[in-house]
Amino acid sequence: MKSKNIYLIIVLFVIPMSMFAQYKQSKQSVGITYTGFGSNNAFYWESLVGAGGYTDKGFYSVGINYIHPISKKIDFETGLEYSHLKYKFSNASLGPDAPVPYVFSNQMFTIPATVRIKFLNCFFVNTGLLIDINKGNSRNMDSQSGLGALIGLGAQYDFGSSPISIFVNPYYKHHSILPFSFENKYQLRTDEAGVRVGVEYRF
Repeated sequence: MKSKNIYLIIVLFVIPMSMFAQYKQSKQSVGITYTGFGSNNAFYWESLVGAGGYTDKGFYSVGINYIHPISKKIDFETGLEYSHLKYKFSNASLGPDAPVPYVFSNQMFTIPATVRIKFLNCFFVNTGLLIDINKGNSRNMDSQSGLGALIGLGAQYDFGSSPISIFVNPYYKHHSILPFSFENKYQLRTDEAGVRVGVEYRF
């Protein structure tokens, strides 16, 4: 399974980057990003009786990103992001014998393979795949390691001739759409909706 994951990463990154390399433009950029508010959830695709429920208790994400122009209107974005997400689990369906609701956290690293489609000078739509790697194991949640997806809408402001720019990017992420491994018959999946902000440096 690990070797298959390595091959998948090569396909997602090496091949696209080799295709994009022919586009000559010295406006690549690197940056830092932060998401400090939004909502996150854990759920099953199937309706399970007596499985309990999860409610979000907040999350934050920090990351570094790299932007590579494909054309004048399309950029490729990748990088590395760390997320710390908290959930509250309760199972009232079990009646008085149900365990006391408790809060737990899950952590993951994410490598995006997304594109930004720019329009009206300063706006963009971003979408693509996410490679999620769960940090450690948790008895409270299935591993979220796998392929996910992202869709978002953003706005970017360039400071004139300065190489510095800032952006705001509301987004929705769905993790573990295609898990690297199924720990249980029914996979617990997570998603999040937040607003990412960042500072980028063009070179």
